[in-house]
Amino acid sequence: MKNIYIWSITILLMVAPELKAQITETYTDAWFLLLNDYKVNERWTIGNELHWRNVNFLKDKEQLLIRPYVDYHVNENVVFTAGYTYIRSYPYRELAVPLTRPEHNIWEQVTLNHSANKFTFSHRYRLEHRFQGLFSLGDADVFEVDGYQFSNRFRYRFTVRHPIGEKYFIHVFDELWIRTDDNFQNANFDRNWLYLGLGRNLTAHSNIQLAYLHQMIRLNALLNERHPTLQLTYQHRFERSLKN
Repeated sequence: MKNIYIWSITILLMVAPELKAQITETYTDAWFLLLNDYKVNERWTIGNELHWRNVNFLKDKEQLLIRPYVDYHVNENVVFTAGYTYIRSYPYRELAVPLTRPEHNIWEQVTLNHSANKFTFSHRYRLEHRFQGLFSLGDADVFEVDGYQFSNRFRYRFTVRHPIGEKYFIHVFDELWIRTDDNFQNANFDRNWLYLGLGRNLTAHSNIQLAYLHQMIRLNALLNERHPTLQLTYQHRFERSLKN
């Protein structure tokens, strides 16, 4: 398993692209996340993520994500997950089609965890199968969603957490996204996230985090987007009471 970790870190260091686009546009975002899960037993967990994203800080809508999922815990170090994400993307660029774009996203992932001293490390590998809405110009010269385009995307996230006393913790991750077509060909850099967060444990099962997320997106060969983002996250785990 050690070789897997070395290989994963190598991906982040060597596969990250040289961003040669002629134009890089910058947008400042504000994101809010509500993360909930319920521990059914030692093996199974069900959960949901609710993401609300604003662009131009709090001025304009960017995205809504609803992401239910199921975890299967092989042991404390290996977790398999299957899930679905509904994504609604709002237009925010000047030349964008003035219509919200739906996406249905089915995904599976494996997470590998390990620790050293007080550091906790995780390697998350996710494969997404994306059905993105296609736009067409209708009879009344109005854009509408007309069918869906299928593609795949691979994501790898390397995470480090470290406690600060009993209440606080540091949460850092870097995530690389690689997009491919429907046949897993023509792989290209999609985006990269760098997350630097400070968390506070509210109870044994809940925490709140405030973070800076730096996102770099490659739209095409000529255009990149940079999104410096302020992110607020609330996370809570529900557990079944053992009392009769």
